[in-house]
Amino acid sequence: MNAHRPRRDAKIPRHWLPLGAILAGVVFLVSCASPPAKLKEIRMADAAGREMEGLGLHDLASMACEQESAETSCDYLADFVAAWKRARPADDEGVIRREEGSSAPGGEPIRVRFIAVSRGAFLPSYFDRLDPAKEFRVKGLAEYRREGIGAPLLAVRENRHAEPIERFFPPEAISRALTAVVRETGRRNGERYLEIELLNTLQQDEIVKGGKTIPIAANTTVSWAGLLHRARRLDRSRIWDTLRRNPKRDPQLYLMEPYDREKEPLILIHGLFDTPLAWAGLTNELWADEEIRHRYQVWHFHYNTSAPALYAGRILRERLRELRPMLDPEGDDPAMRSTTVIGRSMGGIVARSLVTDPGDAFWDAAFTRPLDQLVLLDEDREKLIEAFLWKPDRTVRRVIFVATPHRGSDFADNPLGKFGRTIVAPPNGFRAFYERVSKANPGAFTEDYRRLGKGKLDSVHALSPEQPTLRILADLPMIEGLKVHSIIGDRGKPGPLEESGDGLVPYWSSHLDEADSELVVPFGHRVHEHPDAIAEIVRLLWE
Repeated sequence: MNAHRPRRDAKIPRHWLPLGAILAGVVFLVSCASPPAKLKEIRMADAAGREMEGLGLHDLASMACEQESAETSCDYLADFVAAWKRARPADDEGVIRREEGSSAPGGEPIRVRFIAVSRGAFLPSYFDRLDPAKEFRVKGLAEYRREGIGAPLLAVRENRHAEPIERFFPPEAISRALTAVVRETGRRNGERYLEIELLNTLQQDEIVKGGKTIPIAANTTVSWAGLLHRARRLDRSRIWDTLRRNPKRDPQLYLMEPYDREKEPLILIHGLFDTPLAWAGLTNELWADEEIRHRYQVWHFHYNTSAPALYAGRILRERLRELRPMLDPEGDDPAMRSTTVIGRSMGGIVARSLVTDPGDAFWDAAFTRPLDQLVLLDEDREKLIEAFLWKPDRTVRRVIFVATPHRGSDFADNPLGKFGRTIVAPPNGFRAFYERVSKANPGAFTEDYRRLGKGKLDSVHALSPEQPTLRILADLPMIEGLKVHSIIGDRGKPGPLEESGDGLVPYWSSHLDEADSELVVPFGHRVHEHPDAIAEIVRLLWE
């Protein structure tokens, strides 16, 4: 496997790595977080002067079916769906009559029926709001539109946890990219009949109409920006939750789109001092790619980054064991047979724990006696097995490591890292677990792992090149048949590749001899935002 570098003339600003004092350390930690431009604020576009302004339901429905211009017809349809939702929030069908003073064509009553017969279709009653996508502008993301028939919508619903699966949807909202299509099905008993379907554009690209296959219009970016706008507080928590013993949000695996039994899960795992907002740009790009949109469904793993990566890995495996039977109770979905994982920075260590069989290596390094000789609560016994003697996830067929410190980072031991150790607060659940084990079993931990028993091993300590956990994990083979890829930043500096790094992680730590491919990008630690890195991820997912 040979590393390759793209051309170095990409005009992209490089991140500055602060050095030195505590104040510089604070600036550095904040700089590791998602840039504010990635919060994807949206604003309503100026709608003044639109001809349909103030029209009633009957007029909007009539105009949606009778405009010669397909674009104008879709504008009226989008406005009709939004007006219907405001006027009849719980209804999926009903009769509308001509408003007094209307000059729109067609005076007979219109019987409207929303249907959901296509794959991934929704009824309007599921959502709290349905708004025309054309009325929004996106800030901070490239906006991707697809031409075709129908009216793109922004569909939003508060996550009320009404169903078990909603635990695995973002708590801020359930947001979907839908497109409304309308069919006139005739006239009967003095009424005009219309059917409207709200299609999920991540699951459907086309419809059959009049015997012809026609592409449907779409705007996936607006719905994504709508969710990101609601999740902007998560951006603030990227630092503060690492300083709290009781983080405001528990670790969770989030489905970013409706489950599809035909599409392979693509799990994105963020890094240290970060949140899933780090994947805002990449997720937007993946949904814009037709091949990837058809083959993969995007899931994000959110975890508190103050605890070591292997602790987060244990929680991710637990969440997968909960989620998969919920999605596929019969155990026969193609989607459950194959998984791809992308891990950035510390998230790459979490990903590696998914695809590594530890055997007894971690146990022997951490404990001075076998499991059956320890005094443990049943619950703690299960946690120890999962933490040290876990079984790898053999559904994972490909893993992409991005800026991953497989053998640690000197940052963990320099003045900045030491400052980070003083402020990072591992969650109380993590501390309490190891304190219970240590107190009930004096001398059970080896010298190297006594920090665990004292509850003092945080995520920064755990990334030190001297930390035995990383050395063990790096030396263990990953599961057979796994495709492994590396994307590494070198800040575009001249000199030997072996002596380069991204400002936080040196090349020697990110490089894997066993990788099937390696791309070195002239950028810093946030290399996942670089166009060359995104293009490489897309290329690998096409394979």
